[in-house]
Amino acid sequence: MARLFHREVGMSFGDWRRRMCLLLSLPRLASGVSILEVALEHGYQSPSAFSAMFRRSLGVSPTEYLVSNV
Repeated sequence: MARLFHREVGMSFGDWRRRMCLLLSLPRLASGVSILEVALEHGYQSPSAFSAMFRRSLGVSPTEYLVSNV
């Protein structure tokens, strides 16, 4: 299944899931939902775990991203 997913989508399921979490979280964060709530919605155990994934993926924290892009 993993090979088929990679062949069809061009990335691993984990990479795809992280990207989906980011794409779905941006409008929620921009609308004022807390990082804690967004993190829990996407299955992260804490806002710091979500923020670490966000920073690894986009190079800035969720707060920094919102300040510079909203």
